[in-house]
Amino acid sequence: MLHEIYAFGSGPSREPHINLGPPSAVCRLVDMGHSVVGVEVSEQALREFFAEHSLPYHEEPVPEISGAKKFQSTSGNVSLYCCSIYDLSSSIVGKFDGVWDRGALVAVNPCDRERYVSLMITLMEKNSSYLLVTVSYDPNKHKGPPFYVPESEIKSLFGNHCEIKCLQKVDDFSDRHRQWGLDYFLEVLYVLKFVA
Repeated sequence: MLHEIYAFGSGPSREPHINLGPPSAVCRLVDMGHSVVGVEVSEQALREFFAEHSLPYHEEPVPEISGAKKFQSTSGNVSLYCCSIYDLSSSIVGKFDGVWDRGALVAVNPCDRERYVSLMITLMEKNSSYLLVTVSYDPNKHKGPPFYVPESEIKSLFGNHCEIKCLQKVDDFSDRHRQWGLDYFLEVLYVLKFVA
């Protein structure tokens, strides 16, 4: 929780949570007073999220995106879009004070990273924070996903727009990673402070 507070501050703001990940994380942000915007391609996952947390919600089409839907809590503080992230723009979702990217950048095909980061930059307010979780392992032993994103690439992708600080590296090695042929697996947590 400390890192969420560090990245987003303790007051109300609008935060996109790019990959829904553990539903409890979204609820923690809401409990801290934030409004959360998320993106997920699975309509079933969105319905399950609201059901799991007994959150009443309504669905509505997103006129700017063919076939897309917005699932919004009746309280208005959780808005989850069912579409490709590449279909979103600041004219649809606005700009954000912070992003928690847990599992999105590492899921993006390496050839699409620049496109993904360019989009994220257009969604960020000046002086906003971006909490980024990547993974580190020997890419010669596992090709992904999740894809290995070295710190040099983080700097290359985001460096012209923000200050980058590595907060921590956590050993997350498990039997699953051993089955992939790996001998180590780290979660790497960065905070990026947008200045451009």
